[in-house]
Amino acid sequence: MTTITALRIFPPLAIGRLGSAVEPLDNYTVTVVETPPDADALPFRSIQCAETLVVDEASGEIVATRPASAQPPHFKTGNQIRPVAPFLEVFAVTDSGEAVALTAPMLDQAKLTVRWRVEVGNFKMFRRTGDVNDQIHADTDFFSDSTRRALMGHCANFISPDKAVAMGWVQAIRPNAAYPQIRLRFTPAAGLVYGSTPLDKPIVVDDPSNGTGESSEVPIPPERTLYDSARGRWHGYVDNNAIRNTLGQGLYAAYGATPFFNYYDQPQPSRGYFDDTCDGIVTVELVDHAGVVQHSARARICSAPPIFAPDSGFIRSMADDLEQVLDGPEVGPEGVGLAEAEDIIRRAYETVRFMNISVLNGGPVDGKPNVADTMPGNDYDDLKRLNQQVFDPAMDTSTVLGIHQGVLSAVHDGSGMYYTEYLRKPEEIGDLTDTGRHKMPALMSGADARYLALTRRQSDIIAKAKDGVTLVPRNRTAQLTHQAQGNPPNAGIASAVGNCCPGLEYDFRSVWRRVFQGITLVEHTNYVVQADAEFSDLLGHRLLKIDGRAIVFQAMGPSEAHPDGGPLATTENPNGVVCMEWSNALAYALQKQGGTMECVFTKDVSEVEVLDGGETITRSLTVRKFFEDDTAFISRELAAPGEMTQGLCSPWQNDFRECVCYYWASSRPDYVNVQPDGDASKGDNWLQKVRTGAYVVDDYKDANLINYKDLFENWEALLRFQIGGKDV
Repeated sequence: MTTITALRIFPPLAIGRLGSAVEPLDNYTVTVVETPPDADALPFRSIQCAETLVVDEASGEIVATRPASAQPPHFKTGNQIRPVAPFLEVFAVTDSGEAVALTAPMLDQAKLTVRWRVEVGNFKMFRRTGDVNDQIHADTDFFSDSTRRALMGHCANFISPDKAVAMGWVQAIRPNAAYPQIRLRFTPAAGLVYGSTPLDKPIVVDDPSNGTGESSEVPIPPERTLYDSARGRWHGYVDNNAIRNTLGQGLYAAYGATPFFNYYDQPQPSRGYFDDTCDGIVTVELVDHAGVVQHSARARICSAPPIFAPDSGFIRSMADDLEQVLDGPEVGPEGVGLAEAEDIIRRAYETVRFMNISVLNGGPVDGKPNVADTMPGNDYDDLKRLNQQVFDPAMDTSTVLGIHQGVLSAVHDGSGMYYTEYLRKPEEIGDLTDTGRHKMPALMSGADARYLALTRRQSDIIAKAKDGVTLVPRNRTAQLTHQAQGNPPNAGIASAVGNCCPGLEYDFRSVWRRVFQGITLVEHTNYVVQADAEFSDLLGHRLLKIDGRAIVFQAMGPSEAHPDGGPLATTENPNGVVCMEWSNALAYALQKQGGTMECVFTKDVSEVEVLDGGETITRSLTVRKFFEDDTAFISRELAAPGEMTQGLCSPWQNDFRECVCYYWASSRPDYVNVQPDGDASKGDNWLQKVRTGAYVVDDYKDANLINYKDLFENWEALLRFQIGGKDV
């Protein structure tokens, strides 16, 4: 008789993708199309329908399957997007040490019953206002039947207790003879925008989107007007503290000179909008006849926007960041196979393919000022670096793709180490010299509007890749990448952005900031925003070093004061200091989970960034366990339900419109329908209302582009999926 010794839920992180269509998206596969390295261009990955499980919602049973086919799935039904509704599978660890699918006959044999609980939250309003009454919670309590349960999010500051946000559904799948495994399915919400009651004193601002001096509004229907503006302060709230905010600028729909978006240097009041996204924890328990819990397991879920270019990959995904936590920042002496290194370069190619390099390079476009959100523009706005193009003005997307293809050929031939000197090191975050900005990845924003770097592990993979080595995922790495039966690839963490600002699926900065026991850091800086009583003397101080490794650096580059180069600075950041993003800053610390590390802080409270140059405090801090023992479930101590998405935009469409493309390009494309044009290329901006083949530079004032209001009201109909780089 097999004895159950423990439980697991696979995958330990699952992503539901928003959409209002009744029928969830079919399962599909994405495979690399092999091609000679010297081909004219790398083909898009092949996307084909895979076997799809069909669930009868009334009974909760899997009643049929749709067979695989050579065609990609239909991502829309009419103007409605089909949601991605992932399955979570329960596995039992047996006395033999292996994990096997938990089935109904196994439960009968062990005389155990299964029960589930799902807790989710939307804390986006709360993270800004700090008012716990702005937290939105949904909790199913424990259940054992297969009834479909709505995740109805309640909030103390809603108009009345019976008002709620529909944040999706969960359903325990009833096992049958054909499909005996224990499963649960999460179906996300429709992606709607909700609103607040009017303010006693209406906000009137100069809004150039309509030229009237009055702010244009999104007509939120009465049934979605839930927030009581007389009770809470979300409607009209202003992010006015760049240190403690979720980002240097607020990411929410705002009244003001920049419609629907709040920049930190232009404080603007919130329009009171919020969305139906969520994140949370799924718990499964096995209970004996006396009601005693014998085994339990947990997994995380979240809802997020669709992947609009499903046949391409991210240059740096959440899977890359988590694999670095599990397997360390360096590859072992055995090295790693060429396939792993080639995959990273291929994903870089696929990201660049959707970027209009000639625009993102920062120079004028067709003789007109470039108003797009670009890294050269960020360099000037954030650090007053001279606003100069990064590369030669003739640089085009086709040129850069050719460079990436050359790198891929070199990696394929085993000479990838040569290129590691051109990769941006995490410590080079402040190097805004010409040489520093040329480092790869170029023109891409990572965490907190700084230049993107690969994970330390990704760089080491490229350096140490060699032929004849096969990488076998370790136990917990395999758990992370487990693809449940019926789940399409866009339900997994390889489809989620990793080192992000702030992200689309999970805002992973919410996890990193609690890695040290007793203190909480701000998502985007080294500022201690909360501390336990034992460490209260660190509140308001800044973390400078971890185990001897600096995490803050001087920004260097040309400025008006020093055209040939020198330290950069602004009024808000007089020392010109930038922080390394948390994933790489903590890469070595997370190899000592449960142990202590020497952490160096500023001696005094510091509202501004400083370098390690004055008096300091050194404290020994314990590194929390990132995952629960022997699992790939991110510890609840690091993030409660609702916290892993709390730093994301409210509503999600807000930053989706604003952040042009230069890192999310393989999910939220920029440059589509691209065609050769002499030595360069031409194509459309993904947000163009009418496809003309002439790229329209991103500008919220341009009527040719889909604007915030369009997205809030009709995003499903307006946004087009891309297959092979073309509208479908």
